Amino acid sequence: MSAPRLTLATLLTWPAGLLLVVANLEIGAVTPPVHAVLSVLYAAGVIALLRRWDAHRDRPATLLVAIAPALFVGVGFAGPPTAEEPGLMLLNTAALMVVALVLLLVAVRIVVDHRASPYVGAAVPALLLLVMGSTLYLANLVARVAVVLSGAAEQQAAVEDRAWVAFEYLRGLDGSPDFTVYLLVWLDLLQLAYLATTYVAFAAIALLLQRQGLVSHRSGTVVRGGAHALAAVLVIGVAAAAILPRDADLVPAWAAFVTSIPFMSTVAPFALGVALLRARTASAVPSKPIWPTEVTV
Repeated sequence: MSAPRLTLATLLTWPAGLLLVVANLEIGAVTPPVHAVLSVLYAAGVIALLRRWDAHRDRPATLLVAIAPALFVGVGFAGPPTAEEPGLMLLNTAALMVVALVLLLVAVRIVVDHRASPYVGAAVPALLLLVMGSTLYLANLVARVAVVLSGAAEQQAAVEDRAWVAFEYLRGLDGSPDFTVYLLVWLDLLQLAYLATTYVAFAAIALLLQRQGLVSHRSGTVVRGGAHALAAVLVIGVAAAAILPRDADLVPAWAAFVTSIPFMSTVAPFALGVALLRARTASAVPSKPIWPTEVTV
């Protein structure tokens, strides 16, 4: 398989994994046994593509690419995070914790590896933002575990359809909120902050790697542009939903909700990982064919 086709096939694993999750969780288009088979085939396909890349030679890039499919498979089996199913919510929470920690550690590894670069300046503040955002997000996830362990799952389940989704609470909730509603809104705001810092951090890391020549100019520009666009949609959506009148705030509230869904944190890292694998493969191939300069008779 040529490098362009391998790149395209790898990039398509992200929307394919999302489609697998949506088909199972949102629209119930497949039965659990069928979903299990599809998930195994999906995981096998991702592993086969990584083997074609010789991905073991670049562990950070491999982790950036593999973490999104791993999340899709894990979430597909665990289900959506709802207190109506406390056990499954704990599994979902564990998967999200692993993803957040892996993304943070890989980001730190990349910046530390290039700490002597003259281009690292912009990446350090963005990494610090990611550290703060990840810490707050992990606190959010720990709070989910505390809800289950404290026996408060029923209280959360009664209000999470309003207080735990951005397209509802960003528009303003009616009535006087109780403590559970107030807490859930605060926890979800931590998730919004985490997604914003993830977009900004990996945009800065993409710029660093682009300047270092480890990803192509085109790939680096696309990753940075996409990450900045997602961050802008999220931040503007939150602000507009909170400021605009009730009749005009639905679209920005939904925009903020979509760009703050946890699996969206893998978009920029995933694309950056593919760009790293593509650039490494391209650098390993001679740019010109090697022809013999002499013919001995």
